[in-house]
Amino acid sequence: MSSGNIIGISDSVKKLKDQILKVSKVNYSLLITGESGSGKELVARSVHSSGIRSVQPFIPVNAATIPPNLMESELFGYVKGAFTDAGSDRKGLIEEADGGSLFLDEIGELPIELQSKLLRVLQERELKRIGENRYRKIDVRLISATNRDLEKMMDSGQFREDLFYRIQDLIIDVPPLRERIEDIPALIDHFIRKHGFQFTSAEISIITNYCLKKDWKGNIRELESFLKRAYTYYPDYLYPLKKIDNTPSGLIAARNNFENYIVKKVLIKNGWNKTRSAGELKISRTYLFTLIKKHQLTEPENE
Repeated sequence: MSSGNIIGISDSVKKLKDQILKVSKVNYSLLITGESGSGKELVARSVHSSGIRSVQPFIPVNAATIPPNLMESELFGYVKGAFTDAGSDRKGLIEEADGGSLFLDEIGELPIELQSKLLRVLQERELKRIGENRYRKIDVRLISATNRDLEKMMDSGQFREDLFYRIQDLIIDVPPLRERIEDIPALIDHFIRKHGFQFTSAEISIITNYCLKKDWKGNIRELESFLKRAYTYYPDYLYPLKKIDNTPSGLIAARNNFENYIVKKVLIKNGWNKTRSAGELKISRTYLFTLIKKHQLTEPENE
């Protein structure tokens, strides 16, 4: 896997691929930020597989899925007799990643008492299993990810300040799907081929027209789930889409679709500021309002 596995032609994706190639050449800690479903793990895997550790392990860990009382033993391992059920020595996931990369997803869910232990791993390159008296040398590149505001967590005492600055030597922010809507047709084609969905070209056109108009709060994950539902419940799931799809076919449809997502993209990029958006599009504000009305574009309440 490499940055070539990141699907899209938008400027945002081009920038993302360039960042992946750059950070893959070094061993500094990397923090990947972005909304849920935007593809943070795919970015992490691409960084690892493009870098000098690519032949070594890539160990993904989602901190949100591990019960707090088990997290220390899962991450750091334990020795025989450390607690009642410790019948033998066991490596933790950090040791499993030795020589390679540890992808710690949802790092904001890491209990505060374990944050200092993770900091020692990063600073001293060593760890101690539960019940052990000696430290073991470890060589791991930490790639962490979050959709939470770690700075706010730091201000409220939920996240250590020293760890915060240690995990973000480098930062990659993954753009949400609503800021790269020109990539939607390519993503639809990718998921159709990935899952072997059987749709006619007319049905794909209906699906694409519908998808270009949605905001996709769940991002790429939501788009993939939508396609799974469309295929599983076919044809009933597509029938409502056919009823609301009044877009003409051929060249007019292509032109309208392109106009729709370009105008929407620029509005989102500029925080729905009409003056800046009109200037970037090189049109008058009056004509921009005409296009907004034509394509029934509305500013989301949370943007």
